[in-house]
Amino acid sequence: MKKNVVFACSSGIATSTVVAEKVVEHCKDHGIEVVYQQAIIGELPSLDNSADLIVVTSQVETKLNTPLVNALPIITGVGEEELLDKIIKLLKG
Repeated sequence: MKKNVVFACSSGIATSTVVAEKVVEHCKDHGIEVVYQQAIIGELPSLDNSADLIVVTSQVETKLNTPLVNALPIITGVGEEELLDKIIKLLKG
């Protein structure tokens, strides 16, 4: 199963890279191949509807059609497993 995911943070590089690595590896362990791109939070409206899931590390005020999760638990380590499992459920839909 192949899924498209957008990882976004304030700079489009720092925390989204850390989160992308963990999510991609977790998905691989569950039979999901992730094709992804990294973005800046401000780019999300133009990326809406182009992915199966958007994973962010900062607050997003814009209403989007694409399912979105805040990956702060992956950065902090608090609630990380629960969030990774939620991502798998969302991608397997």
